[in-house]
Amino acid sequence: MRTFFNLIVKFKDIVVFCALFVICLAFISLDNNLKIGGFRTLVVASVGYFQDVFSWIPNPAALKSENRSIRELNLYLSSEVIKSRKAIIENERYKNMLALKDSAKFELVSADVIGLTSVEMRNYITINRGRGAGLSEGMASRTDAGLVGWIVVCNDNYSIIELIINRNVKISVKSQRSQLNGIIEWTNDDMFTMMNTPDSYDIKPNDILITSNFSSKYPPNLPVGQVVISEPQQGSLFKKVKIRPLVNFASLEQVFVVKELADSAKMSLITDLENKLKLRKTTK
Repeated sequence: MRTFFNLIVKFKDIVVFCALFVICLAFISLDNNLKIGGFRTLVVASVGYFQDVFSWIPNPAALKSENRSIRELNLYLSSEVIKSRKAIIENERYKNMLALKDSAKFELVSADVIGLTSVEMRNYITINRGRGAGLSEGMASRTDAGLVGWIVVCNDNYSIIELIINRNVKISVKSQRSQLNGIIEWTNDDMFTMMNTPDSYDIKPNDILITSNFSSKYPPNLPVGQVVISEPQQGSLFKKVKIRPLVNFASLEQVFVVKELADSAKMSLITDLENKLKLRKTTK
């Protein structure tokens, strides 16, 4: 019985049509216009009444079509929301980069990151600018947040930058607040460590460290990292200082290259000193 009722509900339009068609044929065969006219009025009123009564019964085909339309609309709206959010983030990033370029002391060349490479456990990025844009090996790169690395390979159209988040990378820095100098080294805990920091050094958490004038690779006053740990070590004259990089390397998309090379005479002097020390050790 339930199956029969479901069939009637599913095909109600066809059932009503067939019933009315049969009745109409019957009355036409009577050839009585008055009876046909009165019956037509009765039928129209009855159909309208039954349509109102059974209007709550869903139409599966109509519901399926409506659901499909709603899903398509939701997909479109979801795509538009993602595009809008991406545009807001990019506009904010470009605004910060333009502000940096306007206030920078050195000439900056903007570039897009087009590749990430790891060679012998060292991390590099490739950018879409090279000698054609006036770049060369030894130039530092940064974002609006801070230092990224320096160019190690360069051709006419592309450059490869060695990131500062590599093992054994050492950077000469100073505290922006206290102006105290030190050397930080990238360690295996995803942070820098300030080497041999005396316990009396005025280095506190949240201090911002910038490149110092003693750096042989990077121009001075480039932001590098923020101190997250600065605490004395038991039984030692030195304190433990950990620094988190200011740049989010996981989401690096654009960089600036600082068109300024380190003083070659200064670097040559340091190289000569290192060679002499090595020679002295060998002769001993």
